[in-house]
Amino acid sequence: INIIDTPGHVDFTAEVERSLRVLDGAVAVICAVDGVQPQTETVWKQADEFAVPRMCFMNKMDRIGADFFGSMADVAEKFGITPLALQIPIGEGADFEGVIDLLKMKELRFSAEDDGETIIESDIDASRQDRANEWKEKLIDTVAGSDDELMEIYLEGGEISVDQLKAAIRKGTISQTFVPFVMGSARHNQGVQPLIDAVVEYLPSPLDI
Repeated sequence: INIIDTPGHVDFTAEVERSLRVLDGAVAVICAVDGVQPQTETVWKQADEFAVPRMCFMNKMDRIGADFFGSMADVAEKFGITPLALQIPIGEGADFEGVIDLLKMKELRFSAEDDGETIIESDIDASRQDRANEWKEKLIDTVAGSDDELMEIYLEGGEISVDQLKAAIRKGTISQTFVPFVMGSARHNQGVQPLIDAVVEYLPSPLDI
């Protein structure tokens, strides 16, 4: 994987455009506190122009005022996309502890002892189970709605496997039917490993393009 970090400043619009011409996929880094910023709009429109499949990483989840759902809604509204939350937060701002992975249906926390390198996986706490189920249902709804085979299983009340979901999410991401969302705090290396896994799983390889 070759990573091109496009500058966020308006002075570098031409450089960003040149970068986008050669990208197979993009990760839009969105601030969980401020939501969509003016330059994000410019770069997003440029990515639209070159039909670059993308996903979003909601950064700064540990900052006061962080609002994952509000910022995700902001992205959806401003860019007219269908958001697909692959995770929901365990706490926000000063209370941010980690994420609930909606595909595995597990809680993930990132060890402070080794700067987030070790991921601690645990069962979903009973107090968060209902919310996790609600968002898992939304995820399945959105993904199945874009895939005839899954829709059939879904309507017949069958069980959709994680592998089937992942394959359909990949297909929907590449065709830009929806935009997957993950989150964390880059500064504390929280949520970065699941982001890299998601890049591998859902964004296109050169062969897909």
